[in-house]
Amino acid sequence: MFMARVVGCVWSSVKWKGLSGLRMLLVRPYTLTDLKAAGGLVADQGVAPSGLSDGVVVADLLGAGPGEDVIVAYGHAGRVGLEPDLPPGVAPGFPIDASVVAIVDRFRVDESATAAG
Repeated sequence: MFMARVVGCVWSSVKWKGLSGLRMLLVRPYTLTDLKAAGGLVADQGVAPSGLSDGVVVADLLGAGPGEDVIVAYGHAGRVGLEPDLPPGVAPGFPIDASVVAIVDRFRVDESATAAG
C-alpha cells in the first residue's frame, strides 16, 4: 500500500464492460520525504506536496476527491478491495492494479525510525 494525493479524475467511454460504473481517479504517490515535510498534516490543512512521483490510475469506491490524501492498495489486494466477499481461492473479476482503500485524516512519521544509520 502507499499514500497518495488525488490529483484528478479519469473518464473513459470505451472500456472493459466490467468497469462500467466504476469511478477512476488519478493519484500521485507521496515519497517519504514529502510525508516527513508535511509533519502529519494533510491536503485539507493546506499542505502542498512537493516531490510527488508519476500519476497512477486507481479505482475508487469511497468517494475520494481531488486534493484529498488516500491509501491505495495495489496488485491482488487492490482487486480484492473491489470484491471483498470473494470466496477463498477465487480470483477477482476486475482487471485493475490499484484501488483506494482509505481516505487519510492524518498521519505521523517517526523520525527515529526513518533515520539513516
